[in-house]
Amino acid sequence: MRTILTTALFLLSMASCRFPSAAQKATLSDETYGPFARNKMDVYLPGTHSSSTPVVMLIHGGGWVAGNKTDWPAEVINTIKGEGYAVATINYRYADGDFRHQMQDVQMAINYINSKAADWNIGTNRFALMGASAGAHMSLLYAHGFDTAQVVKAVISMAGPCDMADSVFQQYANNYSIGYVFQQFLGATEQSNPQVYYDASPVNYHKQVPTLLFHGSLDNLVPPAHSQRMFDTLTAYGVITDTTFFGNAGHDVVGPGSVNMTQIYAEVKAWLALYLH
Repeated sequence: MRTILTTALFLLSMASCRFPSAAQKATLSDETYGPFARNKMDVYLPGTHSSSTPVVMLIHGGGWVAGNKTDWPAEVINTIKGEGYAVATINYRYADGDFRHQMQDVQMAINYINSKAADWNIGTNRFALMGASAGAHMSLLYAHGFDTAQVVKAVISMAGPCDMADSVFQQYANNYSIGYVFQQFLGATEQSNPQVYYDASPVNYHKQVPTLLFHGSLDNLVPPAHSQRMFDTLTAYGVITDTTFFGNAGHDVVGPGSVNMTQIYAEVKAWLALYLH
């Protein structure tokens, strides 16, 4: 009898306990959002979140052939999360000759987050894309050229390439012995297929997506003129946009130890507050 009573009390105490579900965890690691090996994401939920909480998706750099979602410093993630946004950092397929595959990965990541929104207690269809270097290119290209559902409400670029056909950009890449990434990413030389270079260039697209551009004036990998041209194009089409050039910075405009991070954080917070709600 004592054994039965003890067991009953144990079961009652277990039933009264609330164990954290996947939806309640602050961090969800290596969520699989698509069928390919690199279709993984980490999700960081703010302390307070609800069905109206927007999502900031961070897209890493690495020349489309390297990099990882874990490259984003914890300080960046925590700063954005601290403003009440859910944060998702994604891996995507490395360059395989068709840049549309990377666009598909961004789309699948968005679809997956939307499908999990009720479980995670966050909002749907309200995204900001923020990327560094190649990730900034992907953010701009998707937001302005491939977001047919118009769920991206803001985009933030850190030294993003905007014109794949730019000969200066191609020469800069050759200077770093990474000129091969153009063919690896686009599947052709510019001479053999100029159309794909045009199609993969954010500067050739414009949607009404508020766009914030950061660039180091000393960048000798992605010419600062790219952000200026993107700004000029969007402005010409009446798109809300702003750009900040840092005279003391090169290509790594965002990262640990950057003396510009205080200003970048302030501008990012203000941009998200204005347009991601």
